[in-house]
Amino acid sequence: MNSMMVAKTVRCRVINLTKSKLNALNEEWSNFQDFIELEKRDLDWIADKIPIRSVYKCQARWISKRIKHKFAMSLSNQVMQVKKTDNKLSKCWIKVPVKSKWGGIWLPVEPHCEFPDDYKIGESKIIKKTKGNKEWFEIYVVVKKEVQMKSCSNIITVDIGEKVMATVLFNGRPIFMGTKIRGIRRHYSWLRKRLGNKKLLKKVKQVGHKEQNKVNQILQDISNEIAVLATKTDSVIVIGDLKDIRKSAKKKGKRFNRIVNNMPHLKLTQLIEHKASWSGIPVIRMNEHGTSKTCSRCSEIGIRKNQGLFICKNCGYQVNADYNATKNMYNRSMKHVFVDGVVLQPKSCLEQQAQEVLI
Repeated sequence: MNSMMVAKTVRCRVINLTKSKLNALNEEWSNFQDFIELEKRDLDWIADKIPIRSVYKCQARWISKRIKHKFAMSLSNQVMQVKKTDNKLSKCWIKVPVKSKWGGIWLPVEPHCEFPDDYKIGESKIIKKTKGNKEWFEIYVVVKKEVQMKSCSNIITVDIGEKVMATVLFNGRPIFMGTKIRGIRRHYSWLRKRLGNKKLLKKVKQVGHKEQNKVNQILQDISNEIAVLATKTDSVIVIGDLKDIRKSAKKKGKRFNRIVNNMPHLKLTQLIEHKASWSGIPVIRMNEHGTSKTCSRCSEIGIRKNQGLFICKNCGYQVNADYNATKNMYNRSMKHVFVDGVVLQPKSCLEQQAQEVLI
């Protein structure tokens, strides 16, 4: 199998800062935002007098012409360092440049996950967070590593739908994931409508953030579970490609079109690809055309009595429609596997041939 460079972001919360380091970081952040504001007003002759590192000045000038709100400070891999220690204060430290101290300052951080053993640092960002009266800094570090894509011996198929976010088929058994998302979307849609009628626009915005956070967390959980399952079972992931779903939804009425447009199909697909690639698991996008209408037993065209039930007129088979779709995807993907179960083609070839089967 081929190797590929993969990347992920490690969120590091800055903790236990001394007063001098906190002041230096706050000063750098404040000067950075002031510089952007002056550049927006074409007062660059004043902005040049602000004490700020040149690495931040170039970035601030670019931001001032494009961004209308506070923005994170970017750090290239040439101006920052990450170090693991046995220090009692923190096991991980990050060095960032500041104007007030030559050579920069080392910040104790708490990463949300472990840094890999062999990695390279990409462009990272410093963000100041606020919640109520609390303020803190977070550093988002992009780490990259080269991964050998595995030659897997099993197949997991994933059907992304509207009622059930993800139906996963492994070893002939379905797993239904993300069933709560549809209810969350409907609840917050109703809530926004009520708040909008009362002209409570600020509340509408807050409600939108809560909805997004809840849905994003469910998507993270789904993608994690699928990636872990594929890693443990040595499986390639075959996932439905829904690039044309919005076009077909327009033909089914405004309500269904709105529901489909609100469903985060692409985001979930990208999350699964991202998490699987980190472990060297290939992910194949397969055209889903006909998988929900074709009987997985006799291959004849059947009907969907409702959104969740498939009925075959030819053999009388009745089954959950999403489960039926994953079985059809599995049958099609098996055409690109050795008799003994070892995946024959690398990812790119498998994707291309999976499309050819359906043309």
